[in-house]
Amino acid sequence: MTGRRAVSRILLACLLASSVSACAGSSVNRKKEAEARVQMGVTYLEQRNLPMAMRELTRADELDPGNPEVEMMLGLTYQARGDLAKAEEYLRRALDRKPDYGDAHNNLGIILAKQKRLDEAAREFEAAAGNVLYTTPEWAYYNLGEVERMRKEPARAEEAYRRSLRANERYAPSYIGLASLLGEKGKWDEAAAVLARCVQLLPEFAPGWMELGRIHVRLKRPAEAENDFNKVLAVSSDPELRKQAAGYLAILRGEKR
Repeated sequence: MTGRRAVSRILLACLLASSVSACAGSSVNRKKEAEARVQMGVTYLEQRNLPMAMRELTRADELDPGNPEVEMMLGLTYQARGDLAKAEEYLRRALDRKPDYGDAHNNLGIILAKQKRLDEAAREFEAAAGNVLYTTPEWAYYNLGEVERMRKEPARAEEAYRRSLRANERYAPSYIGLASLLGEKGKWDEAAAVLARCVQLLPEFAPGWMELGRIHVRLKRPAEAENDFNKVLAVSSDPELRKQAAGYLAILRGEKR
């Protein structure tokens, strides 16, 4: 799924604070320790230290059983380990306890999409995006767009990408997804306009410049393409991206001779 790694990195970094109800002192202490262990588990998960993440999150689950935030993070850890069945189990547990949990719906959708269970995945993304309490609907709409493309539903995919950008016009993956979809339809001028808006808002987003450059090459606009690839070199430290941009520039400059 295009942009999935970036979208996953954002999702793994997301942690909702657990609410602590008034209760006995020992219970409060257990909840506080559980919160601290969840925070450590998230840090380890971001570092890809999965054994330590699992240890901290399992202990948090023991200290505060039934906490949907802990169960969601355990689901994400199992996903990172490649155990999609256990990941799904924990995310469904979280949703059983908190049916309006937008992050859990979105993450469950990702797991279902990985298993090609596309109709189920679409329903989870729709549930997340349609929740007025969910603070990042752009993620769910982007993921829905990706799934609709996999389902061969380009009109629905386009609407999902556009809704993502209406929710957050600075969400870069949706510009890439929308431009790619428009290109598949042969609407290259529209695709170029979408990416031009992207790099206008996000001038440091090197993949946006790269894709815009490729489209300008296709549209036979060499001067614009050269500018785009130079922008990639100016803002990106990614060696592969820089290599690709330099390759295009060499071709364009060779054609001038």
